Amino acid sequence: METESTLRDESANPDDDAATRHEDRPAGEALRTRVVPSFLSRDSATEAPADAPEDEHGDSMSQFISRTMETVAEVPQSDDGGPILRAPSSFGEVGLSKAFLTDLTLKIMHYSGAPSMSHLAKRLGLAGEIVSQILETLTEERLVVILSQSDLYTGNYRYRLSEKGQARVSEALERTRYAGPAPVTAEQYTRVMQKLFEEKQEVSRHEITEAVKDLVLTSDVSDAVARALFSGKTTLLFGPSGNGKSMILENFAQALDGHSYLPYAIYAYGQVIRVFDPSIHVPIDDDSDSEENGKSDFDRRWIKVRRPAIILGAEMDRGALDLGYDPQARFYQAPAHLKAQNGVLVVDDFGRQRVTTTDLLTRWLIPLERGWDSLGMVTGEKLTVPFRLQLLFGTNARVREVADDALLRRILYKVRIPNPDRANFGEILRRECRAKTVPVEDDAIEYAVEKLFNEETLKPRASYAGNIVDILLENAAFDGVSPVLSRESFDKTFTLFVTSERETEDFED
Repeated sequence: METESTLRDESANPDDDAATRHEDRPAGEALRTRVVPSFLSRDSATEAPADAPEDEHGDSMSQFISRTMETVAEVPQSDDGGPILRAPSSFGEVGLSKAFLTDLTLKIMHYSGAPSMSHLAKRLGLAGEIVSQILETLTEERLVVILSQSDLYTGNYRYRLSEKGQARVSEALERTRYAGPAPVTAEQYTRVMQKLFEEKQEVSRHEITEAVKDLVLTSDVSDAVARALFSGKTTLLFGPSGNGKSMILENFAQALDGHSYLPYAIYAYGQVIRVFDPSIHVPIDDDSDSEENGKSDFDRRWIKVRRPAIILGAEMDRGALDLGYDPQARFYQAPAHLKAQNGVLVVDDFGRQRVTTTDLLTRWLIPLERGWDSLGMVTGEKLTVPFRLQLLFGTNARVREVADDALLRRILYKVRIPNPDRANFGEILRRECRAKTVPVEDDAIEYAVEKLFNEETLKPRASYAGNIVDILLENAAFDGVSPVLSRESFDKTFTLFVTSERETEDFED
């Protein structure tokens, strides 16, 4: 939970408006609807019922959809095929009320001290002409005072809150403490994401190679993994623990190439939802969109980032599935799957989360299949957004234990990562010794493999090789000798390692 002092420190940094720690938030109960918005359906336009909820403009859902359709326009294309987001040139194009933008400007001034107009424009992500109009209004209402000119030639004045302005800020902070770049509207977000989804960015062979390069897999397993990752579809990697599932998923996420655009925040139903997360998203510096190169028409309410890749583990709970509302800061944190839009979302150790596998799969697979998601707010409204990403799961549980047939049908690719055979384990052990600079005596690898695989109670896994070399190194340090893999050193290691494994081995192929 963010305190006021935390927000003050973060907002004081003009170069990182949205910088904040990523924290779990208590999420509102997800509300679902059978209505398929026409602008998100490829096959049909299902009309919303008469009692559909109203949006922040007081419109019914059907009116909201109609208005969205009217505002959807082709997004101009850049030379590389990506969307160019044109900066709004008027309040109407921004899509937010002047009152909201005025409050947002006052809060930024409150946290920044005495900013100049150019500084405010940068912080708000808006054109100077719009910010100038906001400051003119604030000056007329005596909410700010002019301190000085920082540049006599440009008239770039510095501004400070007046007493009246401080009182107005207090009221604004009671509504929401958000003080980052101006949010985009839900309609604007929908339009841009739809355009991004139309331009599928295929996974390269390099990304797949990076995912499996450190693993020793049989050719059929390696081929199956490569095809699944290349597909961009939902994939489940399963099999005994310790054979590289987590490494495949993590390597693939880290090597994911390409780019995407996401807003710093979304405005819907009078609420702010923060999307950009510096602990997850990696900004891309694009000189073609910079003011220095004469192209200042890029909409700076958006940021260009590497395609998102988020990894969730066993610590995940149900609160991560929907919008997280912070009652102290009074704005929302987008859930992981919204932050991973147009990228990859990995769930490792699937089945160990603090939410049932059925609930988790239902929450994501069905919206992914229909192409849109419905996010519930604590006030009861539902925000409907386009939804597309690649879901990847890794589990050492039996497949039938994590999902029923109806859900498994929606997971197109299912790849088993088995225990290594004798030849592969020998190669893995050899690589571990090489990586940790452990000399190997003649026939020591073959001796170790035979002894491990002849132990009836063991089913050697790939991770055993690293464990064995680690114990060998620690034994050598204890004995004050140089480490070397020999028959003698392996026997000593085998006794220490295998005894415990006999007691804990419980996975049945």
